[in-house]
Amino acid sequence: MQNKQNEAIAELKEWVQNPISIEDYTTYGVAKIEEKLNEVKVPKSILNGFESLDNWYTNHFVYEMLVDGKSEYRETAAANGYHILFLTNKFAELYPGNPPSLSFDRATYWLANCLLQNWYNETEILIRMINNAFSTDVLEGGWEIKSASWFIVEMVNRGFNIESDLSGFNYPEDMGDYQAAIENWNTNDLQLVDHIVTKLCDFHLENATYEDEETSPEIQFGDSAWFVYAFEILTWLAVRKKIGLENPKEFTHPLMRLNINQLQKLKFEFPESDLFTKVLTKLGYLLSTNWENGSSRK
Repeated sequence: MQNKQNEAIAELKEWVQNPISIEDYTTYGVAKIEEKLNEVKVPKSILNGFESLDNWYTNHFVYEMLVDGKSEYRETAAANGYHILFLTNKFAELYPGNPPSLSFDRATYWLANCLLQNWYNETEILIRMINNAFSTDVLEGGWEIKSASWFIVEMVNRGFNIESDLSGFNYPEDMGDYQAAIENWNTNDLQLVDHIVTKLCDFHLENATYEDEETSPEIQFGDSAWFVYAFEILTWLAVRKKIGLENPKEFTHPLMRLNINQLQKLKFEFPESDLFTKVLTKLGYLLSTNWENGSSRK
């Protein structure tokens, strides 16, 4: 585990200190969003700007948590993920014939981050959007090989008492170690919870590597910011906490002793974003004026 933690820190340090990363944030993030806001019809590509912001916020958040044990980017990173999912849904309403597509594992990562801030209202909004997106070109039924993503969806639906039949989509036939967590999601046996968490931690670390020509796309956590950030395990524990169940005060596996892998005890205010508000306002105007109506909407 320590080797993987050191690898994540080294990779993220190189990224956050790279001048190109700063340029990407300012030029392709904030400035690009503001530029596209000036267009008469807001293009779907404005989402690329928010995804550039996601790289900035997420990488700084994880790096600072691993190095300093705290980060000022935690809430901002989670809120920006919410913004991406929410705006994607609005664009899908505006262009039902040609909606933007989402990476399934990114979408569920953003969903998990929102839940982990104890933002229950926003989390319920997102899980309902994701459930609906499976039947559209936004998610195209999900990706069967991303079992961690399906685990997050399954758990959040249960946590919010949402009945969603996922069998008609690309739900994996074999959920592997996640199956035990699903079957025992509301157990009161804390020793069992710790045992399951240990198995999931081992699986997480085994899947914390970059995808390349020699590795399979079945890798679940192929981003250095995800190498030791166990957001899918935290989702399970957060759902249990939400419905009033206890979790172990300490876990056997060292991965769960990292500061980044502790459940938030407090609920912080959802950060305001002028950029998000401006884009949402303009999209709302286009929808209200039926910018492109009927079958002509592409």
